[in-house]
Amino acid sequence: MESVYPKGLAERVKARWPELNISASHLPEPGPLADLIDIAYQTSLLEEESRHVTARIAFLDRSDSVAASAPLSTPLEFDAPIPLTPHSVRKLAAAVSYFRSLLKVGLNASGGWQIQGMVTTGTHWINHDAGPHDQAGSLPACLIVHVNGPGHLLITYGAQRVLESHGGMVLEDAFDPFRSAWLPRRFVKVRESLLADLPATVQQGSSQICESFVKDFAQSVVRRALRLSRTRRHGGMLVYLPLGDEGERIADDWFRFRVRFKPNDHTKRFRQMMLRLMERAHQVGTRHGLQVITWDDYQHMDDTELMKIDRELIEFAHLLADLMDIDGSLVLDRSFRLIGFGAEILGDSHAKVVHRAIDLEATQAAPEAADSAGTRHRSAYRLVNGVPDAVAVVVSQDGDVRFVANQNDRTTYWPYLP
Repeated sequence: MESVYPKGLAERVKARWPELNISASHLPEPGPLADLIDIAYQTSLLEEESRHVTARIAFLDRSDSVAASAPLSTPLEFDAPIPLTPHSVRKLAAAVSYFRSLLKVGLNASGGWQIQGMVTTGTHWINHDAGPHDQAGSLPACLIVHVNGPGHLLITYGAQRVLESHGGMVLEDAFDPFRSAWLPRRFVKVRESLLADLPATVQQGSSQICESFVKDFAQSVVRRALRLSRTRRHGGMLVYLPLGDEGERIADDWFRFRVRFKPNDHTKRFRQMMLRLMERAHQVGTRHGLQVITWDDYQHMDDTELMKIDRELIEFAHLLADLMDIDGSLVLDRSFRLIGFGAEILGDSHAKVVHRAIDLEATQAAPEAADSAGTRHRSAYRLVNGVPDAVAVVVSQDGDVRFVANQNDRTTYWPYLP
């Protein structure tokens, strides 16, 4: 596959723009666009205090358009513009936090790029599909170049993905393991059990809860927890084990816990909240004449009791993120039952080779040396290599997220690029 760098990437963006029905007025001319992408690319190769520089650079000449398209954002103009260079971005990156702010850039009279100010956006933009009450209006409708790490750029129009470049490879569609077939398959028994445990009035009613409702809601909770973990820049790991005695045996043999929870109903809090939420969503859906109640239906329901349960699930996502902050891993079973946290992964099933998934089902995968990754990643590889039924999600300090699992009899990882 041919590598694509700034000039070629600018051409791909220009070609992609009309395909997404975006106005040409929001795109710079080809020359300045290539320059902007080149500056972003060079910035991605820099470090500041031993950390890779990350930033979001927005082509936004008019501050009044921020209020119109992103009411949750606040533009702050600089008294004097600063020339846009990789080093000026590096110096501002700590103050203009990647997860909370944008660098607002425009062209000067001679056609050169300059930093005109910043726009505070908050963190809703990271996972605007993480829940029905998240707001996607925190990003202005403009070209945004996300500098995510060495050679890793994501180009968007507001929250709308245009394309992504990683190591010279271009990815036009998102790479999101949640949208795979293999990951939901690991949790199918949990979804079936939840649906089976609903009251008879729900199971026999005129409205039915769609099976994907459980999947979509559970994924929204994990997305939110990952979002929180990424923004904290500490890193962490979330591990899912099989249900029942098998999971307990694996927990005993493979982990040294800083804290292990006493098994009781409180550790099954997620399941209890989900059952309450599904029952209430069924009542609201029946009242509105819905035959099948989906995640999309839920997102449009305006009900006080549902909002209360939703807030409880948001707090549960915060709890997961908090427990992931502790060195070691947070360990759950597939029903989201809390087993323990601060868990050191034991075992001697050293993985020499790990495979990077090229597609979501990992039918194509590229082998890599496992030792080329960090300590957290190597621990996850070792666990999955020895316990093929385990699933690990690793968050790096720089915000990079990988899903690790055994797929097609190979220890495989998927980058999380939603």
